[in-house]
Amino acid sequence: MLLSFLFLSVIALVAQTNTPPPLGELPKDVGGFWDLAIGAVTPIIVWLVSKIVPKIPKVLLPSITPLVGIGLGLLLNHFAGLNLTWFEMGKAGALAVFVREVTNQAITKRLAAEPAA
Repeated sequence: MLLSFLFLSVIALVAQTNTPPPLGELPKDVGGFWDLAIGAVTPIIVWLVSKIVPKIPKVLLPSITPLVGIGLGLLLNHFAGLNLTWFEMGKAGALAVFVREVTNQAITKRLAAEPAA
């Protein structure tokens, strides 16, 4: 069901224009992939925050992911000499919500639903 919502906008665009949307280009250098690394590391950091400070409501955890992404982006800009923008950093952190939810729906809930052998 989640997958159908993700492709709903693409299906609507193709239905209107009869052409698929153009794909974005891959980054030309290694530095362009750092925002994807932020999106991969942010769920781990949010999980650690939830374990270290268990009083944080679970509802607020997804809302801190852009802030974690901005923090990681600022560290990368400083130490790796990258030029990530605020938007790229926040977007990469928000990607973590998607990564975590896909993991939760595909793996965690499926394992919980299977009967113990």
